[in-house]
Amino acid sequence: MATVPAVAQDSMETVIVTGIRGSLQKSLDVKRESAGLVDAISAEDIGKFPDVNLAESMMRIPGITVTRGRGTASGGTGGTSSNGEASEITVRGFGPTFNETLFDGRKVATGTGNRAFDFSSVSSDFVSQIAILKTPDASLNAGAIGATINIKFPKPFDKPGLVVAASASGMVSPERGDMAPNGSFLISDTFAGDKFGILVAGSYSDVRTRQNHINNQGWEGKTVGANTDANAAFKQNQFAGTPPTIGTPVWFTQDYGIYHEIENVERIQGRVALQWRPTDTIEITLNDNYSRDNDHQAQYGYSVWFNSGSMSNIQIDKNGTIVNFQQTTPTDFQGQWNPQLLQYNDVGANIKWNLSDNFLLTLDVDHADGWSNPAGQVGIDVDVGYGNGGPQYNTVMGIVIPEGHGLPYPTFYGPGNDKSKFINNGIIGSHVIPMTMGKTLDTVNQVKLEGDWTESDAVSLKVGFQYVAEHKNQDSWDSFQNNNWQAYGGYGPASGNAPGNGVALPQDFFKNSFSTSDFISGWSGSGNLPPAILQYDPWDTLNYLNGLKGVGASNCCALTPGADPNDPSNVGRPFSGTYQVAYNPGSHQVLQEKTYSGFVQGTVKSSLAKMPLRVNFGVRYDITEENVSGLGRTVSAFNQIPSDLTAWDTVYVADANGKQTLPVNATHSYQYLLPNLDLTLSVTDTLDLRLNVSRTLTRPPIGSLNPVTNISTARLGSVTASGGNPDLLPFLSDNIDFGAQWYYAQNSYISVNSFLKGVDNFIITSSRSATYGNIGHCVAPGKAPCTAAGQIVEVPYTVSGPVNGPAANVYGLEVAWQHVFGETGFGFNLNGTIVGTNKPYNPLDRNISGFAVTGLADSANLMVFYDKDGFQARLAANWQDSYLDHFGHTQAGSDFGAEPVFVNTSWNLDFSTSYDITEQLTGYVSVQNLTGSTYSTHGRYSNQLLDAVDYGRKIIFGAHFKL
Repeated sequence: MATVPAVAQDSMETVIVTGIRGSLQKSLDVKRESAGLVDAISAEDIGKFPDVNLAESMMRIPGITVTRGRGTASGGTGGTSSNGEASEITVRGFGPTFNETLFDGRKVATGTGNRAFDFSSVSSDFVSQIAILKTPDASLNAGAIGATINIKFPKPFDKPGLVVAASASGMVSPERGDMAPNGSFLISDTFAGDKFGILVAGSYSDVRTRQNHINNQGWEGKTVGANTDANAAFKQNQFAGTPPTIGTPVWFTQDYGIYHEIENVERIQGRVALQWRPTDTIEITLNDNYSRDNDHQAQYGYSVWFNSGSMSNIQIDKNGTIVNFQQTTPTDFQGQWNPQLLQYNDVGANIKWNLSDNFLLTLDVDHADGWSNPAGQVGIDVDVGYGNGGPQYNTVMGIVIPEGHGLPYPTFYGPGNDKSKFINNGIIGSHVIPMTMGKTLDTVNQVKLEGDWTESDAVSLKVGFQYVAEHKNQDSWDSFQNNNWQAYGGYGPASGNAPGNGVALPQDFFKNSFSTSDFISGWSGSGNLPPAILQYDPWDTLNYLNGLKGVGASNCCALTPGADPNDPSNVGRPFSGTYQVAYNPGSHQVLQEKTYSGFVQGTVKSSLAKMPLRVNFGVRYDITEENVSGLGRTVSAFNQIPSDLTAWDTVYVADANGKQTLPVNATHSYQYLLPNLDLTLSVTDTLDLRLNVSRTLTRPPIGSLNPVTNISTARLGSVTASGGNPDLLPFLSDNIDFGAQWYYAQNSYISVNSFLKGVDNFIITSSRSATYGNIGHCVAPGKAPCTAAGQIVEVPYTVSGPVNGPAANVYGLEVAWQHVFGETGFGFNLNGTIVGTNKPYNPLDRNISGFAVTGLADSANLMVFYDKDGFQARLAANWQDSYLDHFGHTQAGSDFGAEPVFVNTSWNLDFSTSYDITEQLTGYVSVQNLTGSTYSTHGRYSNQLLDAVDYGRKIIFGAHFKL
């Protein structure tokens, strides 16, 4: 334990405790002194946070679980991967979008496409404390049913005088093999009798990992039909042995892949804070926070696609999961480049003015910008392979879904089922190249005026007003809009394909491979996988095809008749010889959200039966105005297609310039009164009872607010449309917390807390029927529904979209025990959480609008430590049970609506140690994921594996300096 003597006051020396015990004591003090239910993580010393990753630290708090999975970056089609970094948190079962993240009390702008925040993008070197408010503070932004996370950064006046802290380290993943440098610095000083201060901080990190990844992109649910039913997805004669009865639900994997991923995440962050006291009563703070998170992932792999109508010899288990089958299929090898750049900058000013001894006036003004992909990086997915030209080139195969903890594997592979020719066979040709580019800009402007009045230590009152304006703009471009992705599709002539169906490629591009030996730690069955998978540079292939200048391209990419070639959505159509992305008008969305809030919060200290009673009350009144816009098309007519009398040709309204894609705007507003009451009764000097009652809200997901509705299919009797709903109301929760906290010794306590949340306005997908009146045109007289040529008919359709629906209760119990064994240096922190709901998921419910509460995971944490005489060691274990994470697979064609995604049970073990070489210099080592845990997910049933990812370990060693 390192100690630093503070300045002597009144001839008394104060000892400031740092290290693990100091951090735990500061967090304990916050927990006990807070009016509401607050947990905290505090820095062990200036510039020294307990964990490299903020979410990893919060994972140690009762009721908090972390998300280690992330969607592949722009361009990727390899499902959901994970580099092992904890990026988002779930609090008491409420996922990332239900939590509000603040920087020093200010709303954060984020380049992500939703309301969630990525904690892996914040350097822990700058953070002095994280406060997790599980009950609301009326003076802070409303938006959290789960928790408000307030990240606090150091300022010059926090520690007057010269402060210097720096660290340098190396990070290595044994599975990746190479080391990456990391470093940070913080310099703070005050001048002119502590009337002026400046703090400058910066950090650089480079995280290099490799992931091995087995992926099923979607389990599609269908029903078994009769052999004579031409429209049946599966027929009885496709099944081996005794076929299932008609109407039996079955699920099949549509897109199976084996991937090897190399990822580099480079982070640059900086902070400047200036403080000035022009008089004894005024304090001015200016700050600028900047971060840049540049993620590059190269993904290599093998994948195969399956269709329900092409399968034979199908075997199913008792739940209807297809566990084996046969299908003739070509072979694809993928080389992907998935870039993602997140950038953030925040400029703020804060003025505090002590108008009197008991009244403080604070004005806070802030502007923040969050960008995703501001430079317009394009992600590419280059697919090459062989097949389609005859049985000697195709593979007759299936995917076996084993029982237990085994990896799904292909029954055969290689041209004509010759496994020896799976790779390095000289017949690889071009196939498809999906390309994507997305951009997001999020701007937040906020102003807050607050008055704090204190009358002795017993009574205080806080009154204020806050204005927050958020403007979020999202757009994307891809090669699907102009059909360029198929320009050289078809695998080429080397595997028997006709001209116009792919081209030959230089076989020198395809000489390398990666091994699948011991592919996923803790999972059996690696020996059933192909022993080696092709690994190639996708840019070589893309540049080669662009160099052909269109020679040998297919006829896939002609301009749609009557379409405007100058419309952004038609860029690159017809194929110009160079792959291009075109604007996707369906992706465009602009949200302008303004919130006006007034709040009152007060604290009164009294007594009840001679026991001290602290009463904290608050109320916040929020008025929210939303203006949301998108790009859509309005139907003007349905014309029956002469060559297919069951199909409609959809005609859209065009403006004077012939453009059919036009802006669609909608406005909406709502207002809520959000009260809270916190009671703390000190039964003894060491035992506190707490009761917290409150109402909280979370605003609807941004993507669900899009006002655009698009036609999905257009056939007689089966016109379907889908879209967003700008009139969605926020989730609204009434909350009760009751608990007890026993602070029985220095730095030791036991707490038990129960909670109940009654949540209204959950958002579900709903369908309704309507008709397009008098715009259907028939061309076949006497054919139903027509009685004469050209007769106008009504066209019935079904539209689906998000609506506010059911209510649900979420309840749970949190238990925590922190104990330090006197002056021995030893201690531990143990906690566990049990959560439940009255609306759990039922896999037997195949209703397309089925509903269940997501995110509910029981969890437990144990940290044991030693901290004495300058030596520290800590071992931290985390367990979280399997839980329903969200609905919707990457391949989302199930007849039963959005299929569920469950995250499997996981363990994680971290170790860290440090030694004070001198009073200023500390050496340290930490190991993340000591036991090599993996990340995995499954679908409706436990054997429906979606993703299994081995992300390896990280070892960090370095030194920390302070002055």
